[in-house]
Parts: sequence; C-alpha cells; structure tokens
Amino acid sequence: MYNVNRHYTTKHAATYDKFKGQFRVAKVELLKKNFIGQQSIMKSKVISSYSATKISFLIAENIAKSGQPFSTGDLIKNSIKQFCNEVCPEKIQFAEDLSLSYQTIARRVEDLLKNIELALKEKLCKCEAYSLALDESTDRSDTAQLAIFIRFITSNFEIIEELLDFRHMKGTTKGEDILSEVKKTMIKFDLPETKLSGVTTDGASSMKGKNIGFVALFKKSINHNILSYHCIIHQEQLCAKVLKMKEVVEIVIQTVNFIRSRGLNHRQFKQLLEDCGSEAEDVIYFCQVRWLSRAATLKRFWILIPEIIKFLKIKDKDTSFLENNDWLNDLAFLVDITQMLMELNIKLQGKDQLISKLYENVETFVLKLKLLKQQLSQKSLIHFKTLSERNTNTVDYEKYCNLILKVIDEFDTRFCDFKEVKNELDLFSHPFSIKVET
Repeated sequence: MYNVNRHYTTKHAATYDKFKGQFRVAKVELLKKNFIGQQSIMKSKVISSYSATKISFLIAENIAKSGQPFSTGDLIKNSIKQFCNEVCPEKIQFAEDLSLSYQTIARRVEDLLKNIELALKEKLCKCEAYSLALDESTDRSDTAQLAIFIRFITSNFEIIEELLDFRHMKGTTKGEDILSEVKKTMIKFDLPETKLSGVTTDGASSMKGKNIGFVALFKKSINHNILSYHCIIHQEQLCAKVLKMKEVVEIVIQTVNFIRSRGLNHRQFKQLLEDCGSEAEDVIYFCQVRWLSRAATLKRFWILIPEIIKFLKIKDKDTSFLENNDWLNDLAFLVDITQMLMELNIKLQGKDQLISKLYENVETFVLKLKLLKQQLSQKSLIHFKTLSERNTNTVDYEKYCNLILKVIDEFDTRFCDFKEVKNELDLFSHPFSIKVET
C-alpha cells in the first residue's frame, strides 16, 4: 500500500489532486471506462489472433490430408482475400493476418504430427494387446519406405487402428533391416513385446523368407508364439493370377493401347462412339498393379466390341480375333470371373474389419466357386451373365471347369495359414455355435 501511495504522489498527484468532490468521482469513472475499453480491444485482438491460428492449423491439416504441396497455402490465402474483398470487406484485415506461407504450413503439419503422436502414445498406455501390419515399397526417389500399422484393444475394450510409424530405409531392405526398424518403432512407442499377438506382412521374400525373412527373425527375437499372416487382399490377387488366359488379356491390352495411346486414334474412337450412340464413353486402360482396373477394362471392352471392330476396320487393322468364337467365349468367361473377384476384393477392403469377417468372405467365395464349377459341369450358365450371351453350343465347359478348379486349389493353398486358426476365428465370431469338446 505504501508503494502505491508513493507512486501516486510522485507520478500523478500534480495531475489529479486538482479534482475535488464530484469532479474527482466523475474523473475516476471516466478512467475506469477507458481502462475497460482498452481491455476489450486487447481481448478482441487476442480472439482474432487465436481464430487466425486455428484456421491456419485447419488449412494445414486439409493440405496434408489431400497430399498437396505446402505452397498451396499462399494460393488459399489469396483466394480468401479475394472472397473477403467481394463479400465482407470488413474482414479483409483478418484475411491479411492469416499466416499460410510455405514455412508456416510446414511447421503446422509438424505440430499436428507431434500432437497425433502424443495422443496415440496416451492411448497405447491403455493397450492390453496389439498386432502389427507392415508394408514396404519404394518411392519415386528409390528410397524404401516401411509403413507400420497397429491395431490394439484398450482396457475399455476400445479397438483402435492407426498408422503407427513411417520408416525411411536408405540402405538394404533385408529381413534383418526391417526387423531393426520395427524394433526401433516399438521402443519409440514403448510397446511391450509380451502384448504382441500377431504380425501381417506383404509377400516379399524379405518378409516371408523361411530362415532370414523378417517374420522368421521376428519370431525368434521374442519369447512367445505370435500369429503371422500374409496380406489377405494380396493373397486374393495372387489366387486370381492362376487364370492364365494370356492370349485373351494381351490382345485386349494391345487393342486398348492402340486406341488410347495415340491422340488422333483416341479422338476418332470417341467420336465414333458418339456417332453410334454408345452408352460407354471410352475404353479403360489396363493396369497390372490395380486388380479392380482389370475387371473394369475387360467389361468395358466387351460392351464396346461392335464399335471396336468397326474402328479397327477403318484403321485397316486385323479383327479376326474379335470374330473368333473360342476367343470371344474366353473373354466372356474372363469378364464374369474377374467381376466376381472384384466384388470379393471390395469386400476385403476398408478400415476396422476383423480377420474373422475377412476370412468368412474368402470361405464364402470358395463355396461360390465350387457351386459355379458344379453348374458348369452341368452346362448351366445361370451365374455367368456375359458367357450366357454367347452361343452355348460353342462353350468349352470342361476348360472353364478346370480353370475354376485351379482357382479353388490356389485359394486353399494360399489361405492354409488361416485354416490353422479357424477354430479360434469361429470361437470369436460365433461363440455359441462351437462344440465345447472340440
């Protein structure tokens, strides 16, 4: 109190001592109002700054999720300024205050990453059991990237699935190298080996090698048994590869490439489709990597066969294969079977799916294949929509029965590791249907 009195006497007495009585009271009220006004201005600036920072983080998150370059922030800021200038000029200063430069967006993304990592670590503290999934591929700079995913269950029975870590591997990618990176990630997130229940990998030799593959080395490095699986979608695609109808697929690819790879041909073909009133607008490129594109390419090719024949004849190209009954029957069969495999592939995709449900879809599909084989042996095409459009007298039923049998055998071979734990999967998904004695 003494210090306050001394401050007033030395600094303000000469200014305010002249105010007496009601004048002094009025002056005090005026000073209070001015002080409150200054506080509100400061508060408004703080709120505005907070909002600008929050919006900056939200935009940085959207840029990162969409895979856009950080420099996109400058474009977004200019767009916001133009919008404000036209719609709400009073907010133009707020748009000016937004910090969306390349460097700022980079910092924001780093902060978001740290926040997500911290939140994940907090959830992992409640982890009761977990499994890992690994996928290794090479980016355009020839750097091997190892993506490590985790699915775990907490003490509250909450199941969480997240990307755990992304490891850059600039040297070799042998099993021991992958093991080293996985161990580093487990240490980084304080994951105890005792709670690990399983690991899923792709089919690379560095992953599945019998003695020096990652899985073999990983199992040796821990003190308990764990389940190991091959990526179920990749397995399904490998099963489909036994449909070795090379003479059909290669001709389709060559024809599609002839139409689409040359600009003039492509434009003329699209014009022909328009003139013919075709429902389909174009042929689709065939991609070896993406299984779904194969089914789409073959189906679209089948639909456009009349237009393709007409176009190839205009270009003086050979069309004999498109008038060959055996070749057309093979194509029709391939269209139907790849469509079925595509439907299975879609069912196996998506987040938060349980292994019991995935394997159930595979088992159901194998049963469907057995039914199709039986129907073909009886010369029934009820489930082969495209093949049934052909002259049934020209269909080689025995050939297609053998092809389906190969696919069935391939599924049985490649999914044998799932069969070993089928009882456990059934117990999990249908507990009341299990016989106690088994």
